[in-house]
Amino acid sequence: MSKEARAIFIVLFIGAAVGTGLYLSRGPWQMYRQQKSKADQAQGQMRAAEKEREQLTKENAHSDTPAGREEAARKAGFLKPGEQKVETAP
Repeated sequence: MSKEARAIFIVLFIGAAVGTGLYLSRGPWQMYRQQKSKADQAQGQMRAAEKEREQLTKENAHSDTPAGREEAARKAGFLKPGEQKVETAP
């Protein structure tokens, strides 16, 4: 076998090996993309839950103040002694 024929055979063999490797690796790559998508979705849900927790913490901190307690009582319909409810037109 000549050097040229041997070089062509080696190049074809390497090309076939690379092609086979790429073909066989498509399954793991597909699984990687699916897992990455799930992880990204879970991370988005975690961020949303963290924002909600932060908002609830702020609301809870406000409700522990005297102004927050008064606001909640007024929303529930309570009035200070001597106050009268004012009706508003629709």
